[in-house]
Amino acid sequence: MKHRQTKAQKFNDLANAIGQIRRGESVKRIGAKDGSIRTHPVVPVDLKKLEHEVLADCLSWLIEHRVMCNRHDAGTFQNERGQWGTYGIKGAGDIHGMLKKNWGKHFEIECKRGSGGTLSTGQQKRMKDVRDNDGLYFVVHGVEELEHFMQEWV
Repeated sequence: MKHRQTKAQKFNDLANAIGQIRRGESVKRIGAKDGSIRTHPVVPVDLKKLEHEVLADCLSWLIEHRVMCNRHDAGTFQNERGQWGTYGIKGAGDIHGMLKKNWGKHFEIECKRGSGGTLSTGQQKRMKDVRDNDGLYFVVHGVEELEHFMQEWV
């Protein structure tokens, strides 16, 4: 399902394009039309790892460090009668958990492939909601990045 750009998104695209032209730069879109943003690792990670490999490594690391966590998935399905249903929380991280040392602080981890990925508008909204309520929400591209973010919390 394609989403139309809002007037604000169109205005921002136009304003960015005008600024790039005035600076003598070639015109490039700042974000995607659907509002998603690109992600990239903040510490060196294996760029060849796929998302499911990063997810498995992160779950193993968390279990190894005795952090209470669960794999979370969301999607849709069709039953044998042809009815559609949904499950999970749309935009939520791939891993949910609580930190024992920090009075049960909630955290969510969104895993992306090693070379980077995109964070949808739903994921951006969920990240803001979790962080606004004193939770932790990390986007990781490898177990090295997870260690970097979680070292002060575990």
